[in-house]
Amino acid sequence: MARAGELPARAAPARPLGVVLAAGLFVVSAVLRWPLVLGPPRVESGLSYAVSIVGLAPAVVLGWLVKRRAPASPVGTALAWVGAAPAVVFAVEDWGQSAVSDHPWPGAVALFVVQGGAWVWVLAGFAALCLVFPDGLLPGRRWRITAALGLAAAVYLNVAVSLDPDSHRQHGRVITAGTLHLPAPVRFAELTVAYGGFLAVLVATVVSLVVRYRRGTELVQLQLRWLMLGAGTVPVLLAAGWAAELGGASVNVAYTGFLVAMLVIVPAAIVVAVLRHDLLDIDRLLGSSLAWLLTSLVSAAIFAVVVLAIGDLAGSRTGVTAAAFVAALALLPLHRLLHTAVGRIVDRERTVLAAQLDSFVRQVRDGQAEPEGVEAVLRAVLHDPRLELLLRLPGADSLVDLAGEPAHPDPSRTTIPLHTNDIDVGVLVLGAPSARRNRRAREALVRARLPIEVSRLRLQLRAALRDAQDSRARLLVAGADERRRLSRDLHDGAQQQIVAVGMRLRSAQRLLQPGQPAYADLDLAVQALENTIGELRRLAHGVRPSRLDEGLGAAVVALVADSPVPVDVDVTDAPIAEPVATTAYYVIAEALTNALKHASATRIGIRIEPNTAGLCIEVSDDGVGGATNGYGLTSVRDRVDGLGGRVRLHSPPGAGTTLNVEL
Repeated sequence: MARAGELPARAAPARPLGVVLAAGLFVVSAVLRWPLVLGPPRVESGLSYAVSIVGLAPAVVLGWLVKRRAPASPVGTALAWVGAAPAVVFAVEDWGQSAVSDHPWPGAVALFVVQGGAWVWVLAGFAALCLVFPDGLLPGRRWRITAALGLAAAVYLNVAVSLDPDSHRQHGRVITAGTLHLPAPVRFAELTVAYGGFLAVLVATVVSLVVRYRRGTELVQLQLRWLMLGAGTVPVLLAAGWAAELGGASVNVAYTGFLVAMLVIVPAAIVVAVLRHDLLDIDRLLGSSLAWLLTSLVSAAIFAVVVLAIGDLAGSRTGVTAAAFVAALALLPLHRLLHTAVGRIVDRERTVLAAQLDSFVRQVRDGQAEPEGVEAVLRAVLHDPRLELLLRLPGADSLVDLAGEPAHPDPSRTTIPLHTNDIDVGVLVLGAPSARRNRRAREALVRARLPIEVSRLRLQLRAALRDAQDSRARLLVAGADERRRLSRDLHDGAQQQIVAVGMRLRSAQRLLQPGQPAYADLDLAVQALENTIGELRRLAHGVRPSRLDEGLGAAVVALVADSPVPVDVDVTDAPIAEPVATTAYYVIAEALTNALKHASATRIGIRIEPNTAGLCIEVSDDGVGGATNGYGLTSVRDRVDGLGGRVRLHSPPGAGTTLNVEL
């Protein structure tokens, strides 16, 4: 434990002893085999020797590379032994094979006995790699026991095969008689247990991969997919080797692909999984590979079944033709079915992503979901809560979010541009970028193009409507200001001047006698001026009611003062903008006129109160009802729409009329 004030000691870096030992044994094995190949024993050809060295070396080199880049990981050591273990086995086999030559090496007979079952150690590195990849043995005693049992099973199988008398004969010659002679049933049981135990250990290694995959994080699962992709080539090439051997090819030629897969492809996949796990779209690659493999196997089975079923009935050539025809018909739908099934298992994330996005797109198309919800769906399917979808409106340089608010993405974050026919639609900003998530995001954007485009069009439409409403509101404000100025000019300008002229005429009239002709003319002129003043007052009132100078409430009370029907007025005093007050006054006047003319009402109510949206007006009566959009409501709607308001009419026949207006 570190003392107070001291930093805790760093953990000592893992020493690459296992990799060094594997590399050393690989070099020693290669050196030992050299004289066995070129010297008098000549146990194998130089080409086979060179191919084995070239094939085994990459695993050792890649193991060293992984150990250097990830010192704490046991994967590098296991990977090095993938190449070193076969090298040692090949050296033991070559040395033992010198016992059947004219120039045997010292101890060749003993190694000939051992090499009979030494082939089991070729898989030692691969089995260890499956047990420890990618972060060591799984926790729990049973996996340590599994590793120990694997070692014991390999030793037991090696001993059982090496002591089998049949393995000590070659080309009809008995190399050594020092074997363990057992009764045939006992020997059969011994070999059955040996092979069965070893097979059980191999199955356990596969089970460990499955358990690790189910328990692992997203990163671990992605790394295991690389191992699955590399290891998946091993049985395919092994089957190809069997077919080639049956076709007459030599063992070295037939199984070259198998050795390349196990010693080159698998190590390369492991290196990518450890160092560059998101290098390629491994899920799709693995899913497609497995789907085609299963399709090939099932198609071959269909072909064989059809041949066996009708071959004897219609002749071999007809049976083969029919089988080929049936297999061809089943190939495409079978591949689609298997590709979907494999995708749900191997590439479940992409399958879920596609299903959720397709479901959301259908809901948007059917009107069951709002397209602006696409951002939330993308966050869910990409597991990125900080993801942002920003759009660019036509003709605009800046970006906006789905609510239409200006947005400025962080330059340090990864962005994926959105384009439609060379048109810049916007960007997708990722909160937790990676090569894998970037690929997923591009696929998601392709599937979510419809709601994205609809959201952009709706934003554009809302912006256009907002501009139109703002423009109309500005025109109303300008019109109200102009009416106020005109009313003031009429009152303070022309009206006062006419009053002054009338007063001068009255002064001149007093200088004349009532009986004079000019006296009567001046009297008519003054009367005409008074009529003109009345007309000007009427015009000024039509431009803007002067009653509004004292407030909307006072103006409404004055408006209903001469009503022949009782009117109840309920006004809540509050500051009201000039365009709103003017529009409210005319709306109330129009509604009152309609009620007096058409409703046959005995009582009318007017209520005015502000709310969060602006001003709420209600004009109701107890008349005959049945009002429609006629009866003067057209002008009311035009005035209200000018301020972006709303009109609602409720007028059932015989139950009165209620007009609700929000400004």
